[in-house]
Amino acid sequence: MTATDPHEPAISNQDRTIGTVVESRSQMDYLVEVYRERDRERPPEKADYAFGQPVYSSTTVQGEEYALIGVVYDSRLVDPEQGRDGPRLSNPDQEMFVPGYVDEKQTLLGVAFLGAARLKNRESGPGSDFETVDQELPRWTLDVDDQVQKLSTAGFRAFHFPDGNLALEYYDRLVATADTFGAEVTLAILDRLRREADTQASVLDVIEQKVRWEAKRDRGVLR
Repeated sequence: MTATDPHEPAISNQDRTIGTVVESRSQMDYLVEVYRERDRERPPEKADYAFGQPVYSSTTVQGEEYALIGVVYDSRLVDPEQGRDGPRLSNPDQEMFVPGYVDEKQTLLGVAFLGAARLKNRESGPGSDFETVDQELPRWTLDVDDQVQKLSTAGFRAFHFPDGNLALEYYDRLVATADTFGAEVTLAILDRLRREADTQASVLDVIEQKVRWEAKRDRGVLR
């Protein structure tokens, strides 16, 4: 595995916040609304929520802090003005005066949560490492308005190499949840593992061949 800064925490108070949960479509499938400029002083950039981007959301269960680890597998643009007839009723300069008619364009993300990590005590600093990692189906649900943040390289590695060996126990669940893009998002994760973990390349090659073969079998040639 590529050497990392031993002081770099798996998650940090400086991690970019991408948006908030607005809907749950299953135990591991969530819809996240991306923050806009009006929502945050430092809104996320497109690269922060690109397809295949690892993310997390913090939650507390019986006094223990956890990070639910996920990945962006889809996106959708929503423009309520699209298809409406007639002139618009407001412009950006008027938004604070006519809240009922403001521009409500949204970017929504499909996020599949792959597992959870229990956090070490965070009182000692601005970040935390993973004490334990579990890639089983997350047992707890998130709430509407829970924040979703960009997962660091250190967190991505810690989640996938909990004991020094590569773990992808979530693979079948991710493919089923992401549906149309199941193969592509898995390949995006494998590519990131090659770039950011630089280890067990032969294992990653075998997994990639399996993903591509299954995609061909299920829906034709994978581009």
